[in-house]
Amino acid sequence: MARRPLNPQALSFQEKRSVLWPCLGVILASAGLVAATELSIAAFSPAGLQGIHERNLWSMAISVGVLTGVVGLLWTATDRLGVALGLVGAGLLFTSSLHIRKLQLIGRPLVPWDFLEWRQVTSLAPTLLPGAGAFAAILAGLVLLAAVVATVRAVRRGRPRFPLPGRARAVLAVASLAYLGLITFFAHVPLLPKAFIRFGVMHQVWDQRSNFQVNGLPLMLLWNWEGLRLEPGAAYSVEAVRSALGRDAEAPAPVPAEPVDVVIYMAESLWDPTQLGVRLSTDPLPFLRGLAATHSAGHLISPAFGGGTANAEFELLTGMSASFVPDGAFPYQHYVLKPVEALPSLFRDAGYQTTAIHPFHAWYWSRDVVYPLLGFDAFQPLTDFASAKLEGPWVSDEAVVDHILQQLEDTGRPRFVMAVTMSTHGPYSLPLTGAEEVQVLGELSPENKLLLTNYAHKLRQADRALERLVRALEARPRKTLLVVFGDHLPMLGPNYSLYRETGFLQEPWTDTQRERMAEVPVVLWSNFAMPKQDVHLSMGMLTPRILEAAGMKPHGFFAFLTELSRAVPVVKGDVLKTASGEYLPLSERDAVSPAPGSAAEWLRRYRLLTFDRLAGERFSVVPARRDRAAGPSTAEAPAP
Repeated sequence: MARRPLNPQALSFQEKRSVLWPCLGVILASAGLVAATELSIAAFSPAGLQGIHERNLWSMAISVGVLTGVVGLLWTATDRLGVALGLVGAGLLFTSSLHIRKLQLIGRPLVPWDFLEWRQVTSLAPTLLPGAGAFAAILAGLVLLAAVVATVRAVRRGRPRFPLPGRARAVLAVASLAYLGLITFFAHVPLLPKAFIRFGVMHQVWDQRSNFQVNGLPLMLLWNWEGLRLEPGAAYSVEAVRSALGRDAEAPAPVPAEPVDVVIYMAESLWDPTQLGVRLSTDPLPFLRGLAATHSAGHLISPAFGGGTANAEFELLTGMSASFVPDGAFPYQHYVLKPVEALPSLFRDAGYQTTAIHPFHAWYWSRDVVYPLLGFDAFQPLTDFASAKLEGPWVSDEAVVDHILQQLEDTGRPRFVMAVTMSTHGPYSLPLTGAEEVQVLGELSPENKLLLTNYAHKLRQADRALERLVRALEARPRKTLLVVFGDHLPMLGPNYSLYRETGFLQEPWTDTQRERMAEVPVVLWSNFAMPKQDVHLSMGMLTPRILEAAGMKPHGFFAFLTELSRAVPVVKGDVLKTASGEYLPLSERDAVSPAPGSAAEWLRRYRLLTFDRLAGERFSVVPARRDRAAGPSTAEAPAP
């Protein structure tokens, strides 16, 4: 007779395990993960451990609940508590590491839309750290594969240590989803926002640095998943847009009888390093300085620092402000999804041939998609520079100048050309070659001396290329306007190390300091007589001045920008400044019922018009142009 196998479960009474204690353990483990995450970030980030005291304890408690909810969902999905905790812990380790590195490099926290830019990160990684792109890709693939294999094996292996009965699993899943949904969309839940504010819990989407410092990384990331939504800041309607515009939408004025060729020359990280107060062997920008002395010149306030060229481009070309999108978002990536009235489209409609030149990947910042929507007829990316001379890892400015001059050889249709250079892009920490023309004579740490030497050398080469461009334009018989400016200040060391060592940046951050760290040089040069003017504006407010210099009268929204610049010339994510020099609190940008004619009222109008043109029905654009660009409108409201 066959012997029956022993079955311990059949021979002994099995007491049902309660899920209460594992659930309490999950809460304690989540609290430990939150504490470990925030302490690690504080320890390795520029703010140091002293920054931990800024965390709101209520926000930390909400974060514990968020992690508990995520673990709960994974637990119900896999029926393996250990797997759920391990995946959440690994995810926190990964995101906090990226967050720390971003803080160290550019002083900005990690936001969800950073994960949408993986191609850009991997394309720049080899220049920031040789071999880093391939290493990061291989390592990420191996970690992902290991995580999948470990999860599958754990789920298939035997009986779970903490099994969830069917009813308990359903209750835990519903509770976890309900809590996560409630916290994620708290702003839309009656009474909850007021309750949060009472305890100092706020989603500070306008200032992500403060958002992280107060709420911590998990809660900030969760709330920012909804942060890409653009808000008008006021009731949105045809009448509201017409009132904000201060006039009816109008068509552009006729083109002058003698059109002016226009060249926009955005130089990567163009800035004047002599402001650091460090003695150099020679001026790295002698030609640009000479232009500034004899032509309209000054400073533009860039929306970016150390990176984010796309937002500088966006502001200058469209006149809109990147400060009205969530901090860390990029209109090129997230909002320019349909034709936008901008400088290229205005010049194209005036009969110009419009061309963009940028010696880097066409897909970078989605330029290959965005440029046609802005009105460019043609785009010359990196593939058009196959045999170009290089400056370090980048295409030289000399090659960019060659492409500009080639575009201007055709004297048939007038030309609008925008060129974005690359040679002055970082890294600035590469070993010296001995060919550097500018030597640092002042006392600096070895690391920062290397950064400044490389950067000043790159500037000297860029200045020489600019001189060749201007000399060629001087000889042209056709009227030509050249607008030269920098996209942002260079990133000179982690945590602003060179700026700090030289005393250019001093704590605490003030409005004056924030403005100073955003000022880039600008010169409006022409081969015909123009009155010399001082310039100190946000980038978007230079747009109507370019139209005026080209003999085209600003209309509609662009005329509004001229008026705005006389009231509030500086509108940036963390700085607002009136024409009288007064700095405004950032809350002025979100005032609900500002006084007519006040700075807050100008900002409300600017924000509403930005929404209308970027994400709304474009009531501020004349109907004929709107219909021609986008086809039949889906709006039911009558055109203004």
